[in-house]
Amino acid sequence: MKQPTSLKTCALVAVSAAATMFLMQACGGGANAQSSTSEPDPLEGVWESTVTIKDCTSGAVLTTFTGESMFHRGGTLTADNSNPVPTRGLGMGTWSAIGPGAYKAQFHFLRFNPDGTLAGSQKVVRSVTLAADAQSLTATIAAQLLDTTGAVLRPICGTGLDQAQRNKLDHICRKLRLKAGERLLDIGCGWGALIC
Repeated sequence: MKQPTSLKTCALVAVSAAATMFLMQACGGGANAQSSTSEPDPLEGVWESTVTIKDCTSGAVLTTFTGESMFHRGGTLTADNSNPVPTRGLGMGTWSAIGPGAYKAQFHFLRFNPDGTLAGSQKVVRSVTLAADAQSLTATIAAQLLDTTGAVLRPICGTGLDQAQRNKLDHICRKLRLKAGERLLDIGCGWGALIC
């Protein structure tokens, strides 16, 4: 008899927490969200990129893959790519403006061996230049492959060409027939790109 009461209690706590979060978001978020009244930076949002990794000495192309970065308001960054998930973790880091249309982004992710053990990590620094229309950017990539002790195994060089995902998001909002002033509740539907 105790287990149903325990499940009811857990369900009540979960529903209460969800309702509280819903009300906070519906009313404009918490204190941090309310105090952030500045215009969004053109870099904020989701960007899809074609990343080309090159040999740092010869410039020969080693590999090309698709990446996705989300530049969050406040200067944090989440990055992912199309390489197999078991070999690496999610990239997390920061970004900042260093001049008009120029940014520095740096992030770090863990790397894993095929058996799932830690192989080390990778630190990535991107020098980003935003196009005048704010719909594309180019990036120069300097990275370091690190072992589990943090020792540099080798440098990595590359370039990135990113396209803003705003056009796709605008298309989704048009399909939903959202109008100015209406609100959208985004519950666990990805990286929260529609609410950025």
